[in-house]
Amino acid sequence: MKNHLQEIVLNRPNYLNNKVLIVDGYIGGGKGLLSAITAALPQVEMWIHRGNIEQLCAINHLNKIDLSASEVLLKSWFDEYFYNLSLTREINIKPSDMSSILRDARPFRYLSRLFKPCGLEAYKRIKNEKMILNLMTHSNTAYSEPIFNALGSRLVYVRLVRSPMSKYMIDHMARWSKRWGDDPDGMIMHSLKSNPKIRFPFYILGREDEFIKANFIEKAILLIDEWQHSGDEFIDKMTSTSEATIIEIPFEKFVFEPLPYINKIAKALNTVPDKVTIKEMKKQNVPRKHLTSAPKTKTYIRQGWELDEKYNNIFDEFSATREIYKQKISKKYLEMLDKNLSNYIDRYLSDV
Repeated sequence: MKNHLQEIVLNRPNYLNNKVLIVDGYIGGGKGLLSAITAALPQVEMWIHRGNIEQLCAINHLNKIDLSASEVLLKSWFDEYFYNLSLTREINIKPSDMSSILRDARPFRYLSRLFKPCGLEAYKRIKNEKMILNLMTHSNTAYSEPIFNALGSRLVYVRLVRSPMSKYMIDHMARWSKRWGDDPDGMIMHSLKSNPKIRFPFYILGREDEFIKANFIEKAILLIDEWQHSGDEFIDKMTSTSEATIIEIPFEKFVFEPLPYINKIAKALNTVPDKVTIKEMKKQNVPRKHLTSAPKTKTYIRQGWELDEKYNNIFDEFSATREIYKQKISKKYLEMLDKNLSNYIDRYLSDV
């Protein structure tokens, strides 16, 4: 019996072949803005976040579950997400949440589905209507190999990046880091055997000594450093080996010239922006005159957003942000921040 079981390969077919859009990016990097607009494309669902996807990718990255098993689970989950959306199951209706269907550009589609049949009819409807799943993940790019393998050519993977010299993002991530002691929010954590109360996210495994000693602003910079380098390496690898469509979008370019990026995403999804898409772009205030000209919402304000229109260009803001932090962090982390900014400009902003 044991030898027989060793010959069995764990596998699961994709019952659905619909496109899956995944938007990934840093904490405070602008994913809510981009995902709201992509949800306004025809056939694209309101965006959802499923923490179990990130957790599975983390556990696979830590070699606690093998890649093939991760792929099987993801294939099952993606089909389930489609099915539930087609029946208006497990949707968010809380008005204050950014992922609520009440904030969707096409909310009435979910009301109409309440009266649609389930079972095989639902699967036919998903295929005939060419529904497109719209998922958001947080800083998951470097660990997302199971997703790429599970979806293959069905995947349109959008990596939204933002300059490491962003006051809004650094402050937001510093506050986020403070929560990990008591409220890890579904994060896969590690702790020291000598002191289990000292916990840190799996992202910085191997750099935990640095993380523990750092202040909260330095913790944010350390995470940016890890995410930027490991994410760049992974994307470069997948670009040459994966059948998925990969689109990298720098936040600083997107808010000033969004339409070329939206058209590129739409083309990869086999859809076309319409008047609903354009209306949502206006609602999100893109294109903008200034980098910080976001809609004045309670969510953004709570996360530390401030309107600041005094900078003539993005590089002036980078310089001002550096001045703010150079007195709050050690020389080591200032140099780390400078190096990451230089790499970021070379990769994304060299033509600005």
